[in-house]
Amino acid sequence: MKKYLGYLLCCFACNAYSNDEVALTLVGYISPKCEFTAENKNLIISSDGFANTELAINCNSPMRVSMLSENGGLRHQQGTHLNAYNVNLSIADANQSMSVSSQTLTVSQTFNIDKILFNSVAKLQLELVDPLIYAGNYQDVIRIEMTPSAVSGGVR
Repeated sequence: MKKYLGYLLCCFACNAYSNDEVALTLVGYISPKCEFTAENKNLIISSDGFANTELAINCNSPMRVSMLSENGGLRHQQGTHLNAYNVNLSIADANQSMSVSSQTLTVSQTFNIDKILFNSVAKLQLELVDPLIYAGNYQDVIRIEMTPSAVSGGVR
């Protein structure tokens, strides 16, 4: 009986020191997305040659911002005359800004934002180089794109 009890204690002692281990890997993923809306999409140039609006930004990753002008200036409705203007886009929370002329915007202009901007505001300001002198309507379209990227510097 003592022998049996000793054998039983030995088995329990060996089991007490045996060890099992499980490694758990936790994985999560959130798709990158940037949303932005303009306070005013139809900007009217004031008599002193200025227009401005704000863009509300909500982005969960770094991003690339690009701007492109359809005409490279304000095109008069009845002709090919273009009036140049300067554009300034500034994002205070990212300490970033871009200032370019409308002629430069005929080719997409970009800059990268390495910060994540939740509930931020971008300010867009336009200023005519020369005053509008011909009667009638003038128009240009500026396309602003904010592309999210999980890797700093935007999508390439």
